[in-house]
Amino acid sequence: MSDNTYASELTPEDLAISATAQDLPSLNKILRLIGNTNHGKMIDLGCGYGGLTRYIAQYLGMRDVHGVEINRARLLKAQSKGIKVHELDLNGARLPFAANHFDLVTSCGALEHLTYFDNILSESFRILSKGGHIIIAMPNLASYVDRILLALGYQPRGIEISRKITPGVFPLYRSGLLGHIHSGTLRAMKQLIQYYGFQIVKVEASSPYVQYKLVRIADTILSPWPGLSRRFIILGRKLWLKLKQVRKNQVSAW
Repeated sequence: MSDNTYASELTPEDLAISATAQDLPSLNKILRLIGNTNHGKMIDLGCGYGGLTRYIAQYLGMRDVHGVEINRARLLKAQSKGIKVHELDLNGARLPFAANHFDLVTSCGALEHLTYFDNILSESFRILSKGGHIIIAMPNLASYVDRILLALGYQPRGIEISRKITPGVFPLYRSGLLGHIHSGTLRAMKQLIQYYGFQIVKVEASSPYVQYKLVRIADTILSPWPGLSRRFIILGRKLWLKLKQVRKNQVSAW
């Protein structure tokens, strides 16, 4: 079956808000490592309009699909696509599920809107079944673009310091607020994900659409190095060890 079979799940509004949806080839490399789940259960933390959630669910054969979103209008659109929706603030809310409930947790483009990442990762670990997978996609604070622009004194586009304007950003960036208040390097995210009890299975560079040809060329050249890419996708797996023991081992290793 072609990787494009389920692309019809994505609408223009999904593509407008989701950089991950704009780069399905990179996402598909991660999904192929999981394979068909034989009618498993998944939850998408920050599901937006639900198109990407449905895409992942269809690709993996998920039968029970949930989505968490704080934007009411987006939540209703996701619900209309057959997703069981939950209106929650991922900054601190406890997810309304028992431990070990889901086979897959996804979060594509949500973390950069949060103040800290601890709640979303600890809750993901709690609700995932042992051996279950987590997929996180987010902007890369150490991308080649941000490294160049920081060296020139510009504010990284992915970290906004105002709710009204975007001061200090490179003039060629499109205008408008993204609501991105946090970002992370690949090194930092890998350490944090491991701290919360996940094994890193795979990391993929991700390059959503951009109109500038020079950037597209650079994306292609640097694609083997996710630590430099504009975005990255991390696939993790919940370890069988107790969380306390995992943390103890990792602190000793550091």
